[in-house]
Amino acid sequence: MGRLVKAEFRKILTTKLWWALLIPAVGLALGWAWLSAIAFTDVANDITDALDVNNVSDQQLSLSSLALTRAMNFATLFPLVFGALALASEINRKTITTSFLTAPNRASVLGAKAIVYTLWGLIYGVVVALAASLGVLIGTGDGALPEASDWMLILLSGIIACVLWTLLGMGVGALLGSPVATLVIVLLYAALVGPTSEFIITLSTEGSHIAGVMPNGSANGLTGSTASELLFNQIQDLFGAQVGNLSADQIDDFDTVVRIAAGAPGAFSLWVSGLIFLGWTALFFGTGLIRNQRRDIT
Repeated sequence: MGRLVKAEFRKILTTKLWWALLIPAVGLALGWAWLSAIAFTDVANDITDALDVNNVSDQQLSLSSLALTRAMNFATLFPLVFGALALASEINRKTITTSFLTAPNRASVLGAKAIVYTLWGLIYGVVVALAASLGVLIGTGDGALPEASDWMLILLSGIIACVLWTLLGMGVGALLGSPVATLVIVLLYAALVGPTSEFIITLSTEGSHIAGVMPNGSANGLTGSTASELLFNQIQDLFGAQVGNLSADQIDDFDTVVRIAAGAPGAFSLWVSGLIFLGWTALFFGTGLIRNQRRDIT
C-alpha cells in the first residue's frame, strides 16, 4: 500500500492540475473574503449606529464570520473539481489499466487513491482557510473579528467540507468515467442548481430543512450553521433583554435570514449537517469504487 500511495503522489505532483486549481482557489477565497468582510463590517457599523448602543463595539458584533464562511464555501469548488478528475481522467485515458494490472488487486489501488486524495483535500482545505482568513483580516483590519475559538471552529468546518467535497467528486468521477461529463455535472450542480434550488425551497417552505438534506445544502451547513449560531449567540450576549422578548417565529425568521447570508439556507446544525454530507460523500464515493471494481479496463 505504501508504494501505491507514493505512486499516486507522484502522479499528481508530475502534473499541473494540483497547482492550476490551487491558485484560483486561493485567489477566490482571499478576494471574496476581503470584499465580503468590508461589506459585512459596514453592515455591523450601521446596525450599532441605528440601535444607538454606545457600549457595543464592532468587535462584539462580528459579521465577518459570514464573509469567512461564504469565501470558503465558494472555494470548495476547486477541491471538488480536483477530486472529480482523480479517476475520471485515468479511466478516460486508460492509464488506470496499468495501475490495476500491476497492483495486487483493484481494491489496493482504489484504497491508495482514497488516502492520497483525502490528504490533498486536507491540503486544499488548510490553504483555502488561510487565504480566506487573510482576506477577512485585510477587509476588516483589527476589528469585527470573532473570538479565536469561534474562528478556529469555522475554519475546521471549512477544511472538513473541502475534504468531503474532494472525495465526493472522486466518487462521481469514478461512477461516470468521463472527465467532461463529470465536470459538467458537478460544476452545474455545485455552482448553480444546488444553491438556486435550495434558496427557492427555503423561501417557499418556511421553516423547512429540506434544503439542508441536499448535498450542497448540508456541505454549506458545515460552515454556515456554525457562523449563524455564533452570530446569534453574540446578539444574545449583547441584547439579551430584547432577544428574550422575541417570539419563536421571529427567532426562526432571524435564523433563516442569517443562514441565507451565510450561504446555508435551511441547513441543520454543524454536526447534523456534517453527518448528512458525510452520508452523501460515502454514497457517491462508495458506489464509485464499487463500480470500478467491476469496470472493464481493456
